[in-house]
Amino acid sequence: VAVLIIVMSVMNGFRTELINKIVGFNSHITVKPYDVTIDLEKINKTKIRLISKNLILSNSSEGIIISEKNSKGILLRGYLKSDFTKLDLINSDNFYGNKNSLEKNFISIGEDLSFNLDLDIGDSITIMSSSSIETIVGNLPKQKTFIVSSIFDSGLADFDNNVIFLNLNTLEEFSNISNNERNLEIYLRNPQNIYSQKAIVQNIFQNELVLSWADMNSSLFSA
Repeated sequence: VAVLIIVMSVMNGFRTELINKIVGFNSHITVKPYDVTIDLEKINKTKIRLISKNLILSNSSEGIIISEKNSKGILLRGYLKSDFTKLDLINSDNFYGNKNSLEKNFISIGEDLSFNLDLDIGDSITIMSSSSIETIVGNLPKQKTFIVSSIFDSGLADFDNNVIFLNLNTLEEFSNISNNERNLEIYLRNPQNIYSQKAIVQNIFQNELVLSWADMNSSLFSA
């Protein structure tokens, strides 16, 4: 009986810690458009405002970091400067730098990535986009130099080593993404009661893909 109690306590504690870290890095519910831009007017006409704490627009793409030591594929996640400061991860004690400087060519990187590439706040890195630009010698991948303005620590190495935050408008220009493809990230007042609240959002956005934090990390929780 003692062994059973101890094992259950350890597993429950591990699950709670895992949920807190994943929810702290990702939105509780994400609405992704298919062909038509998300109708933001639905937000003000429904009870999404009642169940949500923050509503944030975002977009994402992929790129490759080019450095003297090595090259590395990374996920680029874009936010407007005003929305970036609303993220719990950015307002934690494990965030270093200026959280109000996510604009133009400034980026925020994870602590693990900064160690692996020997980068500090104020350093520059070159990123190659997955999109291309036409030149006289044909199509070439876009390259841009960014300045590290801040460093975050989510507590999960996979996130810290593979995700870079940058300005939403810069991301869309750099990756040739239309602003019609922006996602709506919903941060709930009570993220634990996810299934009933996802049903509310899905009923409002019937023509969009709605994913909860549990859906996007289903392999971890099933394990």
